[in-house]
Amino acid sequence: MSDVLQRLVSIGSRKATDPIDRYLERRQLFRKHMIGDASSLFRVVAEQVYDTQMLHYEVRMECVRYMFAKWKTYRRFVSGDFDEYLWQLGKTKTAGTLLELGALCHLYRRNVIIYEPFDMGRMITYSKDYKEILRIFMNGLGHFDTVLTMKDVDVSAVSQAVSFKMLYKHVFRLPDVNLAVEWMLYPDTFKMGISYEFDSHGRAIRLLCRNGRSFELDRPESTICLLENSQKCPFHSRGQFDNLSCIRILLEQGKKPFPYSVAKSMHPNMYRNVELTSTIEARREAYQFGIYMGDYNFKVGAKCQVELDTNRRDRLSVCYIQSIDKKKSVCQVFVEEQGKLVDVPYDNLHPLPPDEFKAWDFAQKRLSMSRMERQFSQMGITSLGVDHLQQGFVPDPMPGMAPPMPPPPLAVPRPVDIFI
Repeated sequence: MSDVLQRLVSIGSRKATDPIDRYLERRQLFRKHMIGDASSLFRVVAEQVYDTQMLHYEVRMECVRYMFAKWKTYRRFVSGDFDEYLWQLGKTKTAGTLLELGALCHLYRRNVIIYEPFDMGRMITYSKDYKEILRIFMNGLGHFDTVLTMKDVDVSAVSQAVSFKMLYKHVFRLPDVNLAVEWMLYPDTFKMGISYEFDSHGRAIRLLCRNGRSFELDRPESTICLLENSQKCPFHSRGQFDNLSCIRILLEQGKKPFPYSVAKSMHPNMYRNVELTSTIEARREAYQFGIYMGDYNFKVGAKCQVELDTNRRDRLSVCYIQSIDKKKSVCQVFVEEQGKLVDVPYDNLHPLPPDEFKAWDFAQKRLSMSRMERQFSQMGITSLGVDHLQQGFVPDPMPGMAPPMPPPPLAVPRPVDIFI
């Protein structure tokens, strides 16, 4: 196995077309793009401090509390009412600035290197006692991205591969996952010839390749069939271990058991910006099916919070949206604690905290749409028209079961940028 050619870590996406990204990559740096919303700064800090962007709201609120506690320090940098500034900062539609970045650096005891277009970065030292460093790209338009060294990319690629393999091998329990990943990403591995290793019972337990790589073959009793009708799978239905697994049958037929993006995520030498692509896909589906995502793009039926008394902004009431006018200026809500309908300005609505929000069921929404509505939705057209007044109470949906796994896609592999 020592003769196996070692592969370099690459970015599992198309070659960078942005000249700024290419500039950084030539200097062994990688810009990890954040989703283009007002939480980009807090996503960057959450990822570098807590290793996950999902805590961006918690980071935002920690920043608000810290600046409130240190009001004597930060009030002089804010024009206008400081309490109003912090109130607005607590909303996810308010973007963070360099002022908040400085507060977060003190809060988490970090110094920071700020990168700008075609610049190798400048170090900002808030304290010599702070040993850790944030690496942040700022585009000059209020958007922030994470900057990773290639060492960070190496570690992240391995961590990502471990997470995805645990999901597909130990949760979904698919057979021959490692072999499928190699088959999809490096098909030439198997064109040079293969052989098998057998156990004492004459059963093939490992596939050996001429280039020195080998892949353990799974048993049917420890895996779950990928096919919709498992009775048609000779591997799982009859338990004959010498037969090809359902994964290998699909591969032999030129079909892919899972998308190329998943295969790249399971390879320890490829790193993908999974958070960005998954968020974009989720928002695309939310737009297509009219799903509320727990943000400020409210939908009829959404459970959210409302300001009933603008003089008591610290007190928000839970409500359900009944209707929204076409200009999004006024809406009617059902206030839970009062048990009555109230007309309120659209700007008085606020999302629930992330830990209280229950995601809408995409699968149920798809099934409830007529065939014609789905076709219109895919074309970006609503059957009701853009000027239609949204109305009608919809109870807060409960999370449902995930939709069944889609059939294997027939995708074309994308070129990979290799760092040498």
